[in-house]
Amino acid sequence: MKRIELKDSGVLFNEEEHTYWLDGKKLSGITGMLQRQLFPTEFDGIPQHFIQGAADYGTSVHVSCEDFDKNWINDGTQEVNDYIELCKDYGLVHECSEYTVTDGENWASKIDKVYRVSENTFSLGDIKTYGQMTPEKLEKARWQLSIYAYLFELMNRKAKVDQLFIIRLRNKMKKDGSFDHIKEIIFVNRIPSEVCKELLDCDLCGEQFRNPYDIPDEYKSQEQTIRELIQTKAEVEEQLANIKARILADMEKQGVKTWATETMRLIRKLPTTRSSFNFSAFKSDHPELEYDSYMKVSPVAGSLQIVV
Repeated sequence: MKRIELKDSGVLFNEEEHTYWLDGKKLSGITGMLQRQLFPTEFDGIPQHFIQGAADYGTSVHVSCEDFDKNWINDGTQEVNDYIELCKDYGLVHECSEYTVTDGENWASKIDKVYRVSENTFSLGDIKTYGQMTPEKLEKARWQLSIYAYLFELMNRKAKVDQLFIIRLRNKMKKDGSFDHIKEIIFVNRIPSEVCKELLDCDLCGEQFRNPYDIPDEYKSQEQTIRELIQTKAEVEEQLANIKARILADMEKQGVKTWATETMRLIRKLPTTRSSFNFSAFKSDHPELEYDSYMKVSPVAGSLQIVV
């Protein structure tokens, strides 16, 4: 397969004003659109000097990592050393930094990091220096990277985006003198391109986008109840586990296997071992064998996971 070289967008970026221009037309950025459409209260109640300080720190980390990727210059900061280590650990092959993508008509933005996976496949990374990765921040990054992927493939028709991830770097001193040191990669699930396009089109038309991933109001109103029930369940399970542990210890001490009342039986199961067949290891050792006729496929009911 012929190696794909990424196209130049032709977009001019005014760094002072942080604006994008193409053929004399000003294009809209993605971050501001996400703020308008999906995350309008993100900075509510946060003093401006905190917002600016966080932005300045983030910019410095971005610049340092870019200087390493482009010029092999390591400024010696913990953040850059952590970035280098993450690239090694995850096998990230840098293709370009601050890559500008556009639809050629209305939108443009810069992708922090593009990594080459194969001749025609790339992964996109976004550097974040948050002290706390809230669910809202994670979701905003998912939308941001998904839109980047949509525009990336729109510009580079034969290219494919593989993985999207956040590169989280932070090493800031706290009030007690210790350091808030964070070094991790967080993979995010891509939002389909048609959904991203619908969001962009709604904003162009001045309409409010209906987020298909947002919790409906009838369930939002039950959030506190759900939280309380989950907390109650956890407390009850912990209480029951403690009682069972005490009962088991007493039964073992007395050497009995069964206790009973008129309505309840307590049965002590003796320690044992369990054997299981390691199919993946066997398959790895015997790749020449055919297994399909021996595989039993059973339906698994869907379920709901609640993360609080």
